[in-house]
Amino acid sequence: MSILKVARMGHPVLRQKCQAIDPKAITGPEIQRLIRDMFETMGEYSGVGLAAPQVHQPVRLVIAGGEEDENGRSMFRVLINPEITVLNEEEQLGMYEGCLSLPGMRGWVERPEAISVKAYNEKGQLEEFTLEGFPAVVLQHECDLLDGILYVDRIEDMTRFAYDEEATRYLDTADEEDNDEEAEE
Repeated sequence: MSILKVARMGHPVLRQKCQAIDPKAITGPEIQRLIRDMFETMGEYSGVGLAAPQVHQPVRLVIAGGEEDENGRSMFRVLINPEITVLNEEEQLGMYEGCLSLPGMRGWVERPEAISVKAYNEKGQLEEFTLEGFPAVVLQHECDLLDGILYVDRIEDMTRFAYDEEATRYLDTADEEDNDEEAEE
């Protein structure tokens, strides 16, 4: 296994639409090695998700976390050629997002709270499932990368885009104060 170099914002691989993977190739050595290397890379950088273009591979493959198993351990899904359907456009979930391709930055993004997903897993089996909350946000973020979209493209209020340290120090505090004021009203 190898830790792969992560493409940073500005590299053209992050702005192109990725190619689908032939389902017959999923269990082959190239795709299986890419999956192993992506897991190792994601672990090295403490990521909760990783898309293939982030490691300079313009193919439709993501690893997405945010879910927990019955014992409270983090779970990760390998999704190949994922297709997402929004379940309720009106129900949005907003949170600060970060990305391994924009190290040290984060910004406020609102996304649909619940999605339906159809994708191949690492064994080449087609799966269908739904996700809500944080796991749904993680998967939407990773799938955006497959279409050349970075989370910064979805930030509506650029005053809520900052370096991690400043976001923690100033923006998170301001958001808490806003929430307290809304609760009082």
